[in-house]
Parts: sequence; C-alpha cells; structure tokens
Amino acid sequence: MDHNETLREIREVNLSFLSLAQRLARIDSSKAMRLLRVGEESMNEIASLPPEQIAKLAATNMLFCRFALDDCALLASLVHGVQRGVERQATEPLAA
Repeated sequence: MDHNETLREIREVNLSFLSLAQRLARIDSSKAMRLLRVGEESMNEIASLPPEQIAKLAATNMLFCRFALDDCALLASLVHGVQRGVERQATEPLAA
C-alpha cells in the first residue's frame, strides 16, 4: 500500500465519520455525542459545517474517529457472535 492510497483511505473514513456525525447531531445531538464519544462543542461545530467544509476537513492525514473496541470482552463477544452467525448460515438449508 503506498502513501497516496493510505491518504485516500483515511479521507474516505473521515468523510464517512463526519457525515454520520453531522446527520446524527442534527437528529439528536446528545445521543450522537454518546454514540460517537464526541464533546458538545465539537458536535455543534460538525453539525453546522457545510458539505464543502466537511469534504475539506476529511482530506487531512489525521484519522478523526477512534475504534471503541478497547474492551477485550466486548471484542471477543463480537467475534464469536459473527463466527456463529456465519456457521449458522453455512449449515442452514437453501430455500427452494
């Protein structure tokens, strides 16, 4: 993976995160702050940005979001839940 590809992927993640944050903030700001772990001042700023500012902000080399999978038990339960779901799909008969 080259440097330009990495920057493009960071931009895509940032754009997705900022767009999601903006939509959630406009619907229910307090819930958005809890879900995304973003402070009130930052959430208000994101909610007020026009689309061209969102795109410009997303084009930085810094990743804005952080993953909330720092809880080992939560991660393990998610991983095992996904595996069971995949196994269940593989063993279910195909619908006719």
